Amino acid sequence: MKKIILVLYICIAASACKKAQIQPTQISSISILWADTSSKHPKNIALKSLLEKYHQKGLPGISLLVNDANGTWAGSIGKADIEKNIPFEVGQVSKVASITKLFIGTLVFKLIEDSATTGLGYKALNTKISNWLPASITDKLANGNEITLGQCMKHETGVPDVIEQDAFYLAVLNDPNKVWKPEELLEFIYNKPAVFHSGDTAIYSNTNTILTILVIEAATGKKHSDLLKKYILNPLQLTNTYYQPHDVLPNTVAQGYFDLYNNNTLVNVSNIVTGSGNGYGGIYSNVFDLYKFADALFLKQTLLTVKSMNIMRTFGKTDGDNYYGYGIQKSFISWGINFGYGHKGRDVGYTANLFYFPNKNVTHIFLINYGTDSKSNLRQVFYDFQEELLNLTLQ
Repeated sequence: MKKIILVLYICIAASACKKAQIQPTQISSISILWADTSSKHPKNIALKSLLEKYHQKGLPGISLLVNDANGTWAGSIGKADIEKNIPFEVGQVSKVASITKLFIGTLVFKLIEDSATTGLGYKALNTKISNWLPASITDKLANGNEITLGQCMKHETGVPDVIEQDAFYLAVLNDPNKVWKPEELLEFIYNKPAVFHSGDTAIYSNTNTILTILVIEAATGKKHSDLLKKYILNPLQLTNTYYQPHDVLPNTVAQGYFDLYNNNTLVNVSNIVTGSGNGYGGIYSNVFDLYKFADALFLKQTLLTVKSMNIMRTFGKTDGDNYYGYGIQKSFISWGINFGYGHKGRDVGYTANLFYFPNKNVTHIFLINYGTDSKSNLRQVFYDFQEELLNLTLQ
């Protein structure tokens, strides 16, 4: 979303944005689901001080959950809706952005494990997407007739990123509440040159997850949103998790903000919907539901079989401080053995992290209603928050 500041400026300046899809936030009544022992956690004061420090530095609302050998700490600070003075509660539902990709990656393996029903087996990961998708799609995609489902999940396709296209953002701003179909999104990158030859390297592209959900639907004949509920959301009882626009969002969803003019003034950008619901983004959740998911996937390892988890965590090429597995990130690799498994989430007005650090047996989950994918003074503030959190909990 490197070009988003310009197009958002056009949107605000021209008053072109329609009525917000997310309405003003009502007070959330979601509280901690267990006997809260946060106050007894050895790092309670330090974690509370961390939230206070970075809220004072400008991050509007933060919800944080840390699980380690001393138990689970959860806390929050700030506002979910600045205009209405609604507090950002610890159980606040907020956009998790690209953490959606971790759910989709997990879903692929759930479908593989249920091959008798779905017809998908492990060999599907090494099968070309042209086996499922029509030539009317693959012939117009860079490397479209070469790439496999697994390469899509590992960002090794070389297919351009729809999110990086100016024409896409202009279309979003002309109709910010549009419910995008995956085929409509692909039109923005049809007949564009490949970023690299498939398999040569790994560069993050949201388009890869669009292709993944198209394969899921073509292979099973079912909507991927319905399969997500059947195989993950319902079994884990993630009752505060919603998938926009497939689900109606509750009126307690946090507003999202961005310092549009880089003058320390936050602008509400909740109504800029960047193609939600097509695999690469769209899930809204809270730290408790995300912890249930992380706990089942990484700690208890009951969500996937050992075989699936081992394959999922087969990491390929590096991309910055990340390695990509099948729908999963191995991040913070500069921390050596203290790397984390999970996924980051970044959108126009929202930021989220879900990571499990196996060497320390520590889980971090946080939601922030400020967009840090584009440049602003607060982006470095967020980076400092993330670094301080890592230092506090991993050392």
